[in-house]
Amino acid sequence: MRRLYVYLLISISIGTWLLSLYTINRCCEPTTVQNISYPETMTPLEWKSGEIRRIYHHFDGRLGNMLFQYAAVTSIARQYNSTPCFNYNALNEFFEYQKDVCVQSAPDTAIHLTEESNYGTYMNFTIFQDTILHGYLQSYRYFDTDVIDSMQIKLRFKTEARLILSHVLKMPSNQHRVAIHIRELHSAGENNLIQLPDTVVPKHIYLRFPSPFFFENAMAYIRDKHPSATFAVLSDNPEWCEQQTYLQHADVQVVSSKNAPIVDLALIAECDHVILTRGTFGWWGAYLGASMRGGIVVYNAAEFDMLDPVNAEHVVLSDFYPAHWISIPIGTQLNMPNVYAPNTY
Repeated sequence: MRRLYVYLLISISIGTWLLSLYTINRCCEPTTVQNISYPETMTPLEWKSGEIRRIYHHFDGRLGNMLFQYAAVTSIARQYNSTPCFNYNALNEFFEYQKDVCVQSAPDTAIHLTEESNYGTYMNFTIFQDTILHGYLQSYRYFDTDVIDSMQIKLRFKTEARLILSHVLKMPSNQHRVAIHIRELHSAGENNLIQLPDTVVPKHIYLRFPSPFFFENAMAYIRDKHPSATFAVLSDNPEWCEQQTYLQHADVQVVSSKNAPIVDLALIAECDHVILTRGTFGWWGAYLGASMRGGIVVYNAAEFDMLDPVNAEHVVLSDFYPAHWISIPIGTQLNMPNVYAPNTY
């Protein structure tokens, strides 16, 4: 009997030892890597629910550039159900609904994505984790409708712009008001190239300022559509604009006051139609105003020198200009065919 009891204890001990070995081996087996396929209706970040994800961006440039970056990064973040974060709140002073924008430095674990030199090209970024997104991101194709709808210039700047239009320029709201945006700093730089000594290397210029023919064609196009239209010229140098013969017409007024940039942006946005020369500032005035309300936006078809290495293969015109905007070649005459053909270069 005693021998049977001893055998029983030995059997239990051996069984317990074998069970412990099995448990240890199961516990410490290497994890099997599985091939994960995301559901077709979800993005990678939406599939990994419950995680806090952020897309970080460092603002570059001035107001027009920053508006592109804010709208693009915020729209991309919305697409991936993540939070956009910036190095500072660049728009809070000028735009509504900006006080709660995330201002935060990126963690070391965030990956870097960049548009490289393709500043005027839509890039189809894929985001899987916390990401630092680099670039100027100058394409309206990034934009989410809700993001653009929320980008409202603050009422006090809109009010100031409306007072200038109605009381200073005497342009009634029941007539078609047209903004012509001219940054004289650009054109003056080009004009000064002619006067530079041979020993001076001219500053590199890759965005063209339009010829007088452009302005004549652009204004003629809008006058043809709206004979009672009046034009307001907005510039950082109104004195220079007043000297240009192509702007000396009875229906054209130069805004003589030098306003804050946000007021000029609001003035462009308050107008029914817009004529653009070059640059992102006027682009945004047109996009937030006339373009959204079904007005006419006319732009310089030769703004980008596509042979310049800054632009060549880095700018896609259909990504930069909305399809319903009207392009006018830089040196055309009124009687030439296809002068007003959209999106021609």
